[in-house]
Amino acid sequence: MIGFNIMNSTLISGIIIWNDRRHGMFEQILVGPFTRAQYILSNVYTIGIIGLVSAGLITAIGYPIFFTSVQFSVLTIPLVVFASMTGAILFGSIASIISTRLKSSEGFNVVINTVFLFFAFVSTAFYPAQGAPPILATAFYLNPLTYLVDVVRAGIFGNFTGTVGYEMVVLTVLAVVFFGIATKLLSRLEI
Repeated sequence: MIGFNIMNSTLISGIIIWNDRRHGMFEQILVGPFTRAQYILSNVYTIGIIGLVSAGLITAIGYPIFFTSVQFSVLTIPLVVFASMTGAILFGSIASIISTRLKSSEGFNVVINTVFLFFAFVSTAFYPAQGAPPILATAFYLNPLTYLVDVVRAGIFGNFTGTVGYEMVVLTVLAVVFFGIATKLLSRLEI
């Protein structure tokens, strides 16, 4: 649920950009003493805070239910924070990319909802890859939400394996690549 909620809550990043462009706020912000880089950084801070807050709330609410199987240690909290921040940047960047590329509000809503529904249901967020048909299991690992969910799960339940390290690297690389693309598109966004 933490990974799924981080993904859904970072839709706000795309919605902010979409609404700013649609209602003329983007132009007003750039006319003021703010640069495009500051605008981009403000979106990053927003999605980072949303990711951490949503992860914290879900962990706090879920802890009394799953306290017997939770294995918090010195590594778990930093791992969950890392996954939350990286996942928020990754999915916020994806939402930002979609919002910069589409012109109509209907197109934006259709594409963003379709993409995020695909991410949600073709991942390990709701069911494990073990036992799934091979084609579906392969699709799980082409989906960035799978890596986010697996790292958060490892952090909460203390299941540190070599696979978790690999998933952290993949999650980080994807976040950096998509953030770079989103930054480039936002810096070229026409007023």
